[in-house]
Amino acid sequence: MLVRSAETSVLEWIRRYVGPWWTAVEEPTRGWTGPVVTAALGDIGNVTATETSWAEADYPRTPTRYRRNADGTVVAVAPRDRVTYRWRPEARRMDVRGEHGPALARATARVAREVVRAQLVTSGWVLLHASAAVVDGERAVLALGGRGAGKSTVALTLASRGAQLLGNDRVFARPTEDGGVELAPWPSGAAIGLGLMRALGWADVARRRWAAGAEPHPSQDPRVTAALLTGRSEPPRVGEREVKAHVRPEDFTGWFGLRGASSGRVAVTLFPLIRPGAEPEVDDRRATALTDADFMTGAVEDSFPDIFGLTGGANAGTARARAKVAARLGELPTRAIALGHDHRANVAFLEDITTHPGTGAVAR
Repeated sequence: MLVRSAETSVLEWIRRYVGPWWTAVEEPTRGWTGPVVTAALGDIGNVTATETSWAEADYPRTPTRYRRNADGTVVAVAPRDRVTYRWRPEARRMDVRGEHGPALARATARVAREVVRAQLVTSGWVLLHASAAVVDGERAVLALGGRGAGKSTVALTLASRGAQLLGNDRVFARPTEDGGVELAPWPSGAAIGLGLMRALGWADVARRRWAAGAEPHPSQDPRVTAALLTGRSEPPRVGEREVKAHVRPEDFTGWFGLRGASSGRVAVTLFPLIRPGAEPEVDDRRATALTDADFMTGAVEDSFPDIFGLTGGANAGTARARAKVAARLGELPTRAIALGHDHRANVAFLEDITTHPGTGAVAR
């Protein structure tokens, strides 16, 4: 996939955003036949998109209107960001135009990543609702589960101890010919609880960065920023739900010193569950079979709907490909585990179980 822009800030943003996980090189001088994303600064005009023919979506969490024209071209507008998109499927070209540099850079990185997703899905990959870290250069620890189950805790804890972070919340997977499952990253940000931020030492890092002039993630709740700045221990909540810190993908490596991984092979799949006050343990009382909720299908995809039709509706991979990945993962070492809030105990437990995945109680 090729990204073109006269704005160096846009290209630099994309390099920071995906560079730790995907290889970014200079544009080839000739012979490029793949999809192209172009980005340009300029006035987008009076595009209120109020006609009834426009559909609506949050892309991602940004009110966006879009429609497909008779010639197959898809146009979209995000009035709040002052950004427009135009996808021409026959030419395999996405044109992005914006009035403000940062918003244009974010939009360009977003759709460039979506174009890559479409190419991978076409090649038989699926997109898992998962986190993953790579130990020993190739062996991947895959963490699956619902929201708040502890997927990020597993991957970020291991990455903070020397493993490479392959993905947080979204990971590509595909069966290999020799009976394994290979993984590829889908760079994305993360919502991280304040307790984990402090346990990893990241709260102090974020505080110093903000004090030096860096901006918090634009979607982060100001109450979270205030809690981290003041050192308040109790996280803000909406009802019973904790409001979490938002971390950009480039901050994992740029701020917090993690290393990114561009690939890995699943050595063990973990289904974590956070139990406050409990000791970490293997939990053989819970099943570990994959369900539709473990794939980023339309039913669970809430941030990046395929409004341009890039994947033909198979945004998490085809049903056949998902079934193959689920079956193959079921043949590899699998553990249901419980983690507590004692970070040191979690570290020791995760390092042990990922070093010796074939021992202990096995949940199937």
